[in-house]
Amino acid sequence: MKFSCDKQILTENISVVLKAVSPKSNYPLLEGIYMKVTPNNVKMLGNDFEIAIESNFEAQTEEDGEIVLNARMLFEIVRKLPDGIITISSDENLKTTIFSEKAKYEIFGLNASEYPAIDSFDSEQKFSISKLQLKSIIRQTAFSIGTNENKITFTGAYFEVNGDVLKVVALDGYRMAYRKENISNTLLNSNFIIPGKTLNELSKILNDKEEEVEICFSDKKATIKIDNYVVYSRLIEGEFFNYEHIIPTVSDLTVTTDTKDIINAIERTSLLITTDSKSPVKMDITENNIYMSCISRIGKAEDSFFCETEGNNLEIGFNHKYLLDALKACECEKIKMQFTTSLSPLVIVPIEGDSFLYLVLPVRLKNE
Repeated sequence: MKFSCDKQILTENISVVLKAVSPKSNYPLLEGIYMKVTPNNVKMLGNDFEIAIESNFEAQTEEDGEIVLNARMLFEIVRKLPDGIITISSDENLKTTIFSEKAKYEIFGLNASEYPAIDSFDSEQKFSISKLQLKSIIRQTAFSIGTNENKITFTGAYFEVNGDVLKVVALDGYRMAYRKENISNTLLNSNFIIPGKTLNELSKILNDKEEEVEICFSDKKATIKIDNYVVYSRLIEGEFFNYEHIIPTVSDLTVTTDTKDIINAIERTSLLITTDSKSPVKMDITENNIYMSCISRIGKAEDSFFCETEGNNLEIGFNHKYLLDALKACECEKIKMQFTTSLSPLVIVPIEGDSFLYLVLPVRLKNE
């Protein structure tokens, strides 16, 4: 095989496909990128059996063929080459030459016929969403995805499509993130769970543009088409937790506050919390004021800020990281926080609408 391509295009495609390549595997082919050259096109593929990413891009091709090259070596070589046109060719002995105007490398590849094939599929269960929307959804929910493999459905985000509404939910047992987005009208009434790893890699590929992404899914797998890339992912099997039952329907205290004010106060108060400490941040909520404090083995920190309150006074404690994750994900100037008791979950919602909802479980304070 032999083709030539501009370094920038080659680097971009390798770096995306690299996200699905195993950094270390007992199966050397999985540490490589599969490359197939056909007239005017180069196909690249990375596959670690959990997620696979395929790219197709135009190139000046001279000889068709296929090979597998060590992914990280290929990336480093191409990245270090000077800007301009890069040519990659391989012979029948799998010796591969990578060269530009001023530099040249020779490496040996692996037999492409043994590379694990992708079981591609097409399904009527598909919908489209803009890159901007999908990236925002992932950014605002992925932090709540669990990592405990004993609760397998918690290790992904639950996607529920109903007509022109998409709901995405992630929870790990301590907090929950919920996002609602309008999409192009579909006839679907379906749901599926995408692994957290897939969403993490997707977020690195997506940009903030309005072009659409197509998501196609079956019972066990999904494909996500983004420009010249296709992401293949397994889906998590099992019944997702009935999240609607854990959302409080009433509250005894509602706090309306500037999002930056509460984030800044938590960050200042939590400065004395060490990595080996589980000290909570305590909030004393009185009329139009939140007094915040934290006591750790290092010392004590106090802070306060103005807010609008409606309801009873309350003293409640939180893991500061969980609370900050939720507040930073809101991405709006003001938010509404709804409290019931010191042991009931906090509900965070927008001032208007229902585009997001966050639940954060409180920490029991020592005097309770």
